This record gives sequence, C-alpha cells and structure tokens, in this order.
Amino acid sequence: MISLTYYVFACLLSALAYYTLKSQRTKKLPEGSRPLPGPKGLPFVGRVHDVPSVATWLKFWEWNQEYGPIYQMEIFGSVHVWISDEQIANDLLAKRGVIYSDRPVIPNLPDNRTSGNYLALLGRTETWKRQRKYAHQIMTKAAYEANFDYPMIECKRFLYNMADDPSSYQLHVEEYTSRTISRLAWGSAGHAQELRVGTFGLLQTISPSGAVPNVVSPLSHIPSWLSPWKKIENARHEREATFFRYALDSVKDAVARGSAVPSLMKMFLEGREKVGIKEEEGQYVVGMMAIAGALTIGSPIQSYILAMCHYPKWQAKMREEMKSVCGERCPEWEDREKMPLLRAVVKEVVRWRPPVPTGIPHCLEKDDVYNGYFIPAGATIHALEWGISRDPRTYPDPDSFRPERWLSPTFPTYREPLSQYPTLKGFSQFGFGRRTCQGIDIVEQELFLTMGGMAWAFDISKKKDAMGREIEVPLAKYTSLLIAKPEKFEFDLTPVSPEKLSMVINAWDNIVDVEGETDEERIMGEKQVVVTC
Repeated sequence: MISLTYYVFACLLSALAYYTLKSQRTKKLPEGSRPLPGPKGLPFVGRVHDVPSVATWLKFWEWNQEYGPIYQMEIFGSVHVWISDEQIANDLLAKRGVIYSDRPVIPNLPDNRTSGNYLALLGRTETWKRQRKYAHQIMTKAAYEANFDYPMIECKRFLYNMADDPSSYQLHVEEYTSRTISRLAWGSAGHAQELRVGTFGLLQTISPSGAVPNVVSPLSHIPSWLSPWKKIENARHEREATFFRYALDSVKDAVARGSAVPSLMKMFLEGREKVGIKEEEGQYVVGMMAIAGALTIGSPIQSYILAMCHYPKWQAKMREEMKSVCGERCPEWEDREKMPLLRAVVKEVVRWRPPVPTGIPHCLEKDDVYNGYFIPAGATIHALEWGISRDPRTYPDPDSFRPERWLSPTFPTYREPLSQYPTLKGFSQFGFGRRTCQGIDIVEQELFLTMGGMAWAFDISKKKDAMGREIEVPLAKYTSLLIAKPEKFEFDLTPVSPEKLSMVINAWDNIVDVEGETDEERIMGEKQVVVTC
C-alpha cells in the first residue's frame, strides 16, 4: 500500500512540475538569443537515465566535449547548465555574481537557502551576507593567531598512526581532519568523533546519490510519516543541533573558568555583541565552518597516496627539496616559501583529482543572455571542476599527474615568484566569485604538512603479492557522494630510514607529554563525545 502511495504521489507531482516548467519555458526568448545546446531528453525525466550512479562527472564531461564548454540539460523538470571552461565560469559566477551567487534548493534539505543554519548552502540572503562577512573576519584573524599551530600538532599524530597501521589510512585521515578542525573550531579534539558523524550525515543529505529526493525532487513533498528520507534527515538535524549547542557550551564553560584556548568559538563569544549575531546563529556559523573543513581536506590526502602509487618519483624529488631547506627535520609551515615543489605537488593533487568534481552548484536569480545564449532564471549552474581541470589549453596532458606544470615556464600555468606560487588561493577548485571558499588558508596548510610529512617520513608504493607481482591500484574508483574520495586500496608504506621513524614516534610522544594525553586516548584517537538526541 505504501509503495502504491509513493507511486501516485510521485506521478502527480512529477506531472504538475513538468507541465508548469514546460509552460514557463515556451515563452519567447529575448530577441537575438538562442537556447543553449545540450542533449535532448525524455518528457519530464530529461536525461537522468543516462547519468551513472558512480563517477557522474565523467558523463557530464563527456557531454561537455560533445556540446561545448557550456550546455544545458534537464533532470525531472529542472534546468541544469554545465560549464567546463574557467573563463566562462568566471564571466558568469564572478563577474555577474550579483545574479549568479544564489544557491538552489536541496530537496532533501529544503530549508538550506533560508534557515541560516548552513552558511555554504544559504541563498543570497541578508543572513548569508552577514554570516559570510563574519566568517571571513574570524578566519582571517585565526590565520594570524595560535589557532594555526593545530595542524602541526595533529600532523605529528597522523604520521605516528600511519607508521603504526598504514592499512587503516582512511581512518587516520578522517581523524586528522576532524581533530584539526575540532581544535580550530572549539579548541579541543574531544569533539572530533561527533564532528565525523555529523560531517558524513550532512554529506549524505546534500549529495544526489545520498538521498533519492535530490534527484526525484517531487518526492520531497511527500509527508514525513511516509518518507524514510525525511525521517533520517529529521533525526540528523536534531543530533546536529544538539552537538553544536554542546560544543558552544563547552567553550563557554572554559571561558568562564579562564581555561579556554584559542578557537573560532572563543572569538565569537568574545566579539558577538559587536557583530550582532546571537548564540543560536553563532553555533551554526562555527559548526558549519567545521563541517566544511572536515569534508574537503580528507579527499586530497587520500588522492595523494593514490598518486604516489602511480607516480612514485615525486617522493624522491620532494625529499631532495626538503633536505636542502630543512636538513633532516620534517618540513614546517614556515618553510613554505622555500618549497615550491612541495606546493606544486599539493596543487597538482587537487587539480588531478578535484575533491568536488561536479562543483558546488549556483542558482541563477533572473533570466540572462551570455554570448547570445539564453539562460533561464532558476537554472542550476554547475562549474564542472573535472572538466575545468582537464582543459588541455591550460593543462597539457591533463590526465597525467605532472607537478612540473606549476614550476616550469614551458607550461601555461607557470607563475612567478616561486616563493609565492604555486598556491591554492584563487584556484578554481575552491569556487568562484562571492562563493569562494573562505578556509583556503587552513586547507593549504593542512595539505602542505600532511603531504610533506608523508614524503619526508615514508616511501609509498604498490603492494606486491606472494609471487612478487604488483597489486594494481585503481586510478578511477572514487566514491559517489558530492565529495569524492578514492575507494579503499592496498599499498605499501615503508619508513625512509630507522632514524626518521624514531623521529616520527618521538615527535608525537613529546606532544602527548606536553598536552597530558594518556596512552589510551592516543590509541583510541579521541575522547568520545556522547550526544543524546
């Protein structure tokens, strides 16, 4: 009976949506304009049947190559515009940002544009403008204060864990990112476990492959008592709110005791009256910055390990640079100006395997015409990062991992001075215009330290079987959620030398002694935060 009800609801809502949208689009185009090219679809469903459940970006990239750098398609009555040219993306999303900076409604999170709880997903509202301005202020301040010592502390722990059990590398990466961001947000790694839970829950909620209504949008109108997706989302949202309140209260208590360490939440509590943001809103501003940071950093670290399995020569090159700059010690953030090769590896990992290959979508607020093409209001605009990062005019031999493209004047991407470039700032992978990521500084530091630390301490290679044959490491097997990560694979991780292994162990032991963390906490990874929903 429930199955039949679902079917009837879906059909009625789908038909209504289709004929409403169809009637809207039969209006006369502006004089001299023409519709964007693109694949023709079936009534209402469009071309959804052609989009695979995994590596969806490859299909969108295939259509870009067929129809050009900007094309249009429909999925269940919604217009989607895909862009694979960085200049076009900048022309629309940055230069015309006043009408291209909105966010589309996420069917499985229908209040994402208006609730004030999801900064990166908010519509172009006054709430978004206020929160965006404040987030920029505290992230800029954090960059010049002690908060940015946290990545180095957690990097030492990460290297220790990798040396101890490299087969659990996915867990170690997740712990590194969540603990670092937890310290930055609330001054304690004790919130990291719950942050991991919340991060994965929100990722499932907003991903097309994570919840059916995000693809079949009419299903979002089904009542909660009939919708398994709404039940899951309501429970997730309640748990999230409880966690963010708990984290805020823990910092308030520390401030009252005089024991609070630097954190974004401490900055908020000390200055909230000046910016006019209430506690209920502030807990979400900081919480969502934490989730955004935890979401995006883990993917490039895992892609780095994948890259070193296929392009191992870059490890030796990085170690040569490290020895000339750092001697025998591990590279530190203060060394970055003298280490362009390491920065090139970081940037090439992000280009070679963009963490968000489909990009974070924008929404067009009113009709527009670009180079004679009509783009309707309400269209969802995607800067296809997979395609942008594979434009052969900018990135010759785009499918290959080639950090030298950032270091040699023979490549279009070369820039001087090498003490500053390459850098992740201004890179297309972090968004366009008013929606550019505000946490690039912390992302760049975390990736510099982890990739540099791994290259300094370990040699990564393909694992061999009992017959001495290399076990193949898949290049293209990535998860299907919005933030794509490599599927788990096997590899060998060997210390560069016994001396460096000892240095890795001693570095974390010294941190433990200073911070008072017990052996049990070190093994478990973090104190568990109990959240009652």
